[in-house]
Amino acid sequence: MAKRVLIVEDEVINAMALAETIPGWGCLVAGLVTSGEDAVLAAEREKPDVVLMDIHIHGSMDGLDAAREIINRLGIPVIFMTGYDDEKTIREAEELKPLAFLVKPLNPKRLKELLAGS
Repeated sequence: MAKRVLIVEDEVINAMALAETIPGWGCLVAGLVTSGEDAVLAAEREKPDVVLMDIHIHGSMDGLDAAREIINRLGIPVIFMTGYDDEKTIREAEELKPLAFLVKPLNPKRLKELLAGS
């Protein structure tokens, strides 16, 4: 059964690129959202196997807040992807014990490996 992936990314070009690439790796796109609030709702509704989560996204909840909610309430693993690799962001993300913390631009080979193994 194909792995279901929820994409949380507020940059439309990046989101569309991921949505086009992931099915070629044998995964299904369970949804594509741009805000933390929508990420939590989509995770509740779609029950993906993994969430690709940008940290700086639209809405009052950032990606860290949304991931915390998704991990704690639903137990769904998260792969963070961000253009911000400052120490504070990395520390806050690592406290949530994500599957991975990827810095943009994403390495497609690494992401594919992570999705295959998650």
